[in-house]
Amino acid sequence: MTGYTNLRLTPLAALLAALPLTAAYADTPPAAAAVPLAAAAADTLPTVSITATRLAKDADTVAPNTAVLSPEGSNAGRVRDIQTLFADEPGVNVNRDPARRGNAGVNIRGIEGNRVLMQIDGVTLPSLYAGGGAAISGRDMVELDTLSAVEVVKGPYSGLYGADAIAGVVEYRTLDVQDLLQAGASSGGRLRAGYYGADNSKKLGAAWGLRSGDLSGLLSYTARRGENLETHGSNDSASSARTTANPLAWDSSAVLAKLGWMVAPGQEIGLTQDVFNRSQDGNFLSSRTSTVLSQTATDKSRRNRTSLNYDYTGSGTGLVGAKVSLYRQHGESREYTLESRAGGVLRTNDSGFEQDAWGASAQLTHRFDQGDLLHTLVWGAEYSKTETSRPRMRQQFNANGTVSNVVGGEVFPQKTFPDNDSERTGVFVQDEIALGSGITLTPSLRYDRYTLTPKPDALFNAANPFKYPVNKYSDSSVSPRLALSLPLAEGWTGFMQAGTGFRAPNFDDAMLVFTNAAQGYEVLPNPNLKSETSSSLEIGTRYRSASFEFAATAYRNRYHDFIDNVLVSPVDTNGNGVAMEFQAQNVARVRIQGLELKALWRPLKDLRLRGSLAYAKGDKLSDNTPLDSVDPLNGSLAAEYDLDAWHGALQVRGASKKERVSSSTMFRTPGYGVVDLSISRTIGRDADLLVGVYNLADRKYWLWTDVKGQLASATVLDRYTQAGRTAAINLDYHF
Repeated sequence: MTGYTNLRLTPLAALLAALPLTAAYADTPPAAAAVPLAAAAADTLPTVSITATRLAKDADTVAPNTAVLSPEGSNAGRVRDIQTLFADEPGVNVNRDPARRGNAGVNIRGIEGNRVLMQIDGVTLPSLYAGGGAAISGRDMVELDTLSAVEVVKGPYSGLYGADAIAGVVEYRTLDVQDLLQAGASSGGRLRAGYYGADNSKKLGAAWGLRSGDLSGLLSYTARRGENLETHGSNDSASSARTTANPLAWDSSAVLAKLGWMVAPGQEIGLTQDVFNRSQDGNFLSSRTSTVLSQTATDKSRRNRTSLNYDYTGSGTGLVGAKVSLYRQHGESREYTLESRAGGVLRTNDSGFEQDAWGASAQLTHRFDQGDLLHTLVWGAEYSKTETSRPRMRQQFNANGTVSNVVGGEVFPQKTFPDNDSERTGVFVQDEIALGSGITLTPSLRYDRYTLTPKPDALFNAANPFKYPVNKYSDSSVSPRLALSLPLAEGWTGFMQAGTGFRAPNFDDAMLVFTNAAQGYEVLPNPNLKSETSSSLEIGTRYRSASFEFAATAYRNRYHDFIDNVLVSPVDTNGNGVAMEFQAQNVARVRIQGLELKALWRPLKDLRLRGSLAYAKGDKLSDNTPLDSVDPLNGSLAAEYDLDAWHGALQVRGASKKERVSSSTMFRTPGYGVVDLSISRTIGRDADLLVGVYNLADRKYWLWTDVKGQLASATVLDRYTQAGRTAAINLDYHF
C-alpha cells in the first residue's frame, strides 16, 4: 500500500491511529512537530479506504459508516483478538463462548454470523458454523500482526460485494513490503513482543521486507501462547456451577510470505502465502455433572491461503487501474474430545468442519472527463466455488469391554449435512461521478448467481434415517446502490446512501438434518427457503477544522425473509418417535435503526480528546418483539497527552443497561463503565514501549453480545463476565 510509505506502525501509533475518529481524520494537526515520534506517526498516518468504493481514497472522503482501523485496534495493550480489536468501533462487536470455543464472528449493527462478509485481501474467510449454542468453527482465523489495516463498512453492501454482505463488510489487508521499510531503505523489519494479562498470553513476532530493483519480498512470523480469558466469577468448583474460566492452554502461529515482481512501470505480479494455525488443550470442568465425570479436549483450527495477483496502476484518463486475482484457500476446525461418564463409560468425539475454496476476480478502473463531470468507472466480475463438509465420529467404550458407534441415540460415523458445493458468480459496475460543484454521485449495480449442490453419501444417510430429501438450490439477485456526497458549508460534508443486501440460504440453513431419538428431537432440512434480502437508508455528515472533528450517521435498515430455526411441531408428526421438530424457515421481518457519533477535539497542542457513541433499536416486525442481537447504548471517551517522548492515554468505555429483550425471563446486562490507562515511551529512534492497566477499578461487567439469551435465573451468569483488573506490556523494535 503506497499510502503507508516511510511510516512505522508502532504499538503506540497503532493505539492512536485506531481510537475513535483517527481512521476518519488522519491529517497532521498544526502541533504535530511538537509530539513524540509514535504519537506524530499516528496523526500523520494516511488512512486509506479501499473497500467502501473499491477505490483507494482518503478515508475522510467516504461516508462515516466506514472505518479503517489499525491492526492493533484502539489500545495495543488490550487488543489481542478480534473481540478487543473492534471494542471501540461503534456498531461493531464480536460474541464469544467463555467455556470452550472462544470468538465466533462479527456483529454489525445487530446482524451477525455469515450475514457479515469477512475477507482477507479480497478472499472470503471460511464460514462460521454454530452448534450447541456456540461456534464450532469461528471466524477468528487471522493473526492481527500480519495486517496493515482492517476496514469495516457498516450496512447492506451487496451492491458492490454481493451475497453475504447483507449486514456489512470486514476487510483485512495484509502487510506490504513498503509498510516495513524506512525512508530510503531497501530492506527493513520489526520485532514485536507482548504480554496480555487478561488471558496470560505472550506473543513474539518478526517481520522483514526487501526491495531490490523490480523484485520485492516479505516474510512475517508471529507466535502466541496463552490461557482462557479470565472472568470475574468466584466459583472454581469442578461442576456445572463453575463460573471461573476452565483450564485451557492454547497456542497459535501465523506465517505471511509475499513475493512481488514489477514487470513494467505501474504493473506488478504478486504471490502470497498466508497460513494460520491454532491449537488448544482444555479441561472443561464446567461440563461435569453427576453423569459426566470429566471432559478434556484438543481443538485445532487452520487456514491456508495462496493468492496470485496482478495489479496495474495508471494516471490521467482512460484505463487507470486493473486487478486480477486467483486464489485457493483451505479452512478446517476439528474437535477431539474424551469424556468419562458414570458407570465406567468412556466416550470419544472426533468431529470437523472443512471448507475448500478457490476463485478468481477481475476489476478494471477507467477515468474519463466530460467537462464539469469526472467519471471514475469501476467494473468487474468474480467467481468462487466452495466445498463444505462436516464429518463426525463418536464411539462409546462400555464397562463390559464392548464398543459401540451408537452414542446418545445417534449412529456414527455421520455427517449432519451432506457434502456440498456452492458456486457464486457476480458482475458489478460502479460510476463515481464528480461534479464541478463538489457534489459526488455514485450509483452501482451488481448481479449475483448462487448455486448450492448437495452431494449426499453414506455418512449423511446415517444421520438421515428417515430419508428427508435435500435438493439443489439456486437463486439470483440484482442489487442496486446509490451514494451521494455534497459540501454543506466550510468544513462540512453531507452524505446520503441507499443500498440493498442479498444472502442465499447457507449450507446448514437448507440441508441440516439431525435426528436424536434418545433426546426426542430432530432438525429438518428445508428445500423451500427463500433468500434473505435487505434495504438501507443512511444520512451522515462530517465536520473538520484545525482543532475539532465530528462525524455522525443515522441509519434505518430493513431485512426481509430472515432465516431462523423455529419449533415447527411439538409433537410426533412423522410417526418416527421423535417429539419435537425444528426447521430453518423464512419467518422474520427485521428493522434496525440507529445513530453513531464520533468526535475529536484538540484544546491544546499536546492534548487530544476523543469520543464515540452508538445507539441502535432492533425489532422483529413479524411478531413485534425486540431483536436480541442489538447492543444497548454504548460508547467511549479518551484523553491523550504528549510530553516529549512520553504519551499517556486515559479511556472510559461503557454501556447502558440492556432494557429491550424478547423475553421477560432473559438476563439483562446492567450498565457499566470501565477505565483504562496506558503510558508509552519512545526509546531512541527505533523502539517503543507501552505499559497499560485495564479495567483499572476492577469492575465486574458483562458484554451483552456474550451473554444474550441467558436466563435471568441462571446461577452461572458470572461465567460470562469480562476480566477484572489486568496489565499488559508491548515492545516494538524497528530495524
